[in-house]
Amino acid sequence: MTPDHWLSVLARITPEGPVDLDAGEAPPARRGTGLGGWSSEAPPPSPRLWERADTGASYLGIRVDAPLADPAHVALRLAAAALERGVTPVILTSLGQSGFERFGFRVERFVPGEGADRAAWEAEMTAFWSLALIIDAADVAALG
Repeated sequence: MTPDHWLSVLARITPEGPVDLDAGEAPPARRGTGLGGWSSEAPPPSPRLWERADTGASYLGIRVDAPLADPAHVALRLAAAALERGVTPVILTSLGQSGFERFGFRVERFVPGEGADRAAWEAEMTAFWSLALIIDAADVAALG
């Protein structure tokens, strides 16, 4: 994906979700502007995240097992890494809504059920996308 794509993804990321007008909800109160700062207590990211192969695009698998409290924060981190390092995050989830769809991320869904093997599905996604590694979205959120 091109840098222009990731710049447009970054422009769409906001912590606010759409307001359900049919439910009669009041719009949320304005809470200020700007992006949050970096936390000095956050663990450093793995060097494997930044390795670049000479063969072309690199892909990262981002496992989302449970709804995140702040998907916009994680989306911001992932889009910034995609833009800065030329990697493409691919969201791997079994949730109906992972929270990343509204920002324009590629989402691959695992359909759990009888006889379903998540490890085999992740191995298939790793082979299909040539994923450099798979990390949990909760770990990305913990980076600060």
